[in-house]
Amino acid sequence: MMNVGKGIAVDRHACVVCGACAAVCPTEALVIEGLALVVIPEQCRPCGQAALVCPTGALTCPGAPRNRPRERA
Repeated sequence: MMNVGKGIAVDRHACVVCGACAAVCPTEALVIEGLALVVIPEQCRPCGQAALVCPTGALTCPGAPRNRPRERA
């Protein structure tokens, strides 16, 4: 199941709740509560930082470079 918050999506099966994403989130939109990652949608500005540091690839975000469509030359 995916949890989507203003552009960022969390794959709950892949997320190991390590906290790496929460540590780099510039708006503190990602927080660890108990054994779960919680997205605060009104604080999220999909910059892509969290998706870049996720060790399991559980996060997808339109702001992450690997999720952007390639530009044609």
